[in-house]
Amino acid sequence: EKYCRYHRDHGHDTEECRQLKNQIEDLIRKGHLRKYVDRDAPQGRREQRREEAPRQQEEQQQQQPRVLHSKRLKTGGDEEVITFSDADDEEVRLPHDDPVVVTLLVELFTMKRILIDSGSSDDILYKHAFDQLTIPADQLKPVETPLVGFAGETIHSLGSINLSVVAGTAPRQTQVEMTFLVVDTPSPYNAIVGRPSLNLLEA
Repeated sequence: EKYCRYHRDHGHDTEECRQLKNQIEDLIRKGHLRKYVDRDAPQGRREQRREEAPRQQEEQQQQQPRVLHSKRLKTGGDEEVITFSDADDEEVRLPHDDPVVVTLLVELFTMKRILIDSGSSDDILYKHAFDQLTIPADQLKPVETPLVGFAGETIHSLGSINLSVVAGTAPRQTQVEMTFLVVDTPSPYNAIVGRPSLNLLEA
């Protein structure tokens, strides 16, 4: 039920938002908010407020523990819960509309610039990246169904291929076999991971 107007998202109140507080303090230090700063407040009171704020925030967080996202990751038979908290996005400038782009180990090759797209019903591997894997083209299985892009254009894939993919780094990693459609079309990405593999990864 909590909503942050700064992030325009649920999970915490605007008053609790660490990124917003840090942003405001930064603007104050740079002198952009001079007319809003209470110059008449005694220095001691200002310092006391500064000390109280982190303590109040800590107490609120202890009273209301939360997890933004969580999943269980299989690591050699054991299951480990992986969670993401506010600490994970401290270096990220918010709000933003950046895409989620990751690096995965594909057939023992480190493949960068892989777009995570929960709107895609298929996992896509672009031909320029497929060629780098040095897998013979006759390994591709024929696929009759065409792909329809965002603009409505129809693209025929060169075929599909099952590839071993490792996500994460040891000891927190998991391995799955993804079925990619290989497409010969320009793209800034090497691959797109869509819903099929996101489900496989329980992401």
